[in-house]
Amino acid sequence: MRERRITTSLLLVVALISVSSALVVIATSRMARGGNGPRGPADLWLPLSSEAREAYVWGYLHGFDRGKREGCVFYGEKMETYMHEPVPLEKSPRVVCLDALPRYPESNVRVYADAITNYYTKYPSDARAGPPIIMMDLASPPGLTIDQIHEKLTR
Repeated sequence: MRERRITTSLLLVVALISVSSALVVIATSRMARGGNGPRGPADLWLPLSSEAREAYVWGYLHGFDRGKREGCVFYGEKMETYMHEPVPLEKSPRVVCLDALPRYPESNVRVYADAITNYYTKYPSDARAGPPIIMMDLASPPGLTIDQIHEKLTR
């Protein structure tokens, strides 16, 4: 029970770091454009060049992966203090933690940048779907499509 609570907490920390990073990008973009910036995430994303979109996704994936690794190492070290017997590597708290967290199966950042672009092209007025939210739902699990993400956010 305690292990599940800690794993959930780590996932929330990773998500919080990702969202914070996205907010910094959005705030910086608004400051660069002036006080009356775009009204929603689609207005911020769609004018970006494909290189800027891919750079965002690369940064998101890099930060997500690093946060996941560091969180699981921290979790593993803390849990090992409570363990009284050695366990096989595949059942170590660090490995269990890493296996429990979402993954991004595609190695090409363009796949995710295009998915976000397609989302905003199809649903430009969806103000609740910031890039970090779309990215989290594209991860596996849950591995949602853009239509499933939109449905989830508009329920």
